[in-house]
Amino acid sequence: MQLQLSVLAQDLARESFWLGELRSALQGVHDVELSAVTSGIEPGRVVFVDGSTEGALELLKPRLQALDRKGRALCLLVRDARDVPQSLLDGQVDDVLVHPFRRVEVLSKLFLFQRILQWDELAQVSEGFGEVLKRLHEDLELAIRLQKARAPVRFPEVKGLKVASRYLAGLKPGGDHFDLADSRDGSQLSFLLSDSSSHGLASAVLSALMNVALKLSADEARSTRETVRKIYNEVLAALSDRDHLSLFYGVLSRKDYRLRYLNLGHSRAFHAPAGKLFQELPAQGPAISRSRMLGEPLEAEVQLEPKDRLVLLSDGFLNVAGGVDAARKLLDEFRDREPQDALNELAFRVKSRFKDPDDLPEQDCTAIITDVDGKILRLAR
Repeated sequence: MQLQLSVLAQDLARESFWLGELRSALQGVHDVELSAVTSGIEPGRVVFVDGSTEGALELLKPRLQALDRKGRALCLLVRDARDVPQSLLDGQVDDVLVHPFRRVEVLSKLFLFQRILQWDELAQVSEGFGEVLKRLHEDLELAIRLQKARAPVRFPEVKGLKVASRYLAGLKPGGDHFDLADSRDGSQLSFLLSDSSSHGLASAVLSALMNVALKLSADEARSTRETVRKIYNEVLAALSDRDHLSLFYGVLSRKDYRLRYLNLGHSRAFHAPAGKLFQELPAQGPAISRSRMLGEPLEAEVQLEPKDRLVLLSDGFLNVAGGVDAARKLLDEFRDREPQDALNELAFRVKSRFKDPDDLPEQDCTAIITDVDGKILRLAR
């Protein structure tokens, strides 16, 4: 399906400017037709409305009020995203795009608009098609969750560590993302676990940002605070007032096996020395959101020794386990067993609540268990 895009502005100069900026962001993208509004706006179009200057929307108000919104999507173009535009709150536009544009954000919104326009077109077939459309939308969200469920249970072999994980896709959009990355020289290993809300932070875009930030931090040996700040700066513009992002980011030095980390939000980390029970590692602050400045959180550190075990749990598993204390008790029960046994028990507790075996939990559940190989650690010393 070719996507038809139009720009609506108060004068030719503004139209020309926005056309140039959008063409630059969409360079190399096929099946997109971009033009200024010269007459009536046909159905099936995404209309970018200039709201970058004071009074621009007021000048365009008559044309917007006369516009039939059915089968069309309106996206407001602004230069400042500190406040939510009143036109979005009032329902005059469907979304907002902040200049300067980030290519991935423009594309993600266009793909969403394309789905919306396709659904609107299908909805005209029958008056009774509304309920079917609703189920299709739910199926699309479910497909996203199932796609994420294909993440590997086991990560490739990691020098000095044995890493096992379990992920259960939940019904809520947003969700969890976990990754590991080695530095180029192999001297550091980065851990990242994120849990995003569903109010406007697309999980696919978030995962891409996380992957970029993760690899850069590992390759360039940034501190945990610098990397978290980079992530914060990347996602801030995409956060709505209700969004939040829980984030655990840690860097393990293979020279001395000291883990430096920042944990912001609802995920929890637990550490058990060899032959001992688990202790919760302290968190450094609340989840990332627009309502709170990141500030200067102080990174924490923990020294890993031979046969130590490190566990990361997102709040999906924490809630099912009954909270932090109950989760720690469960991990203690499986301390001397294989990591997979503890992961299976966590998954069982989630699925035992289901009436149907094919049901999904309310939210994503992620657990990562990392065991330290004593022999390799001794060699590293």
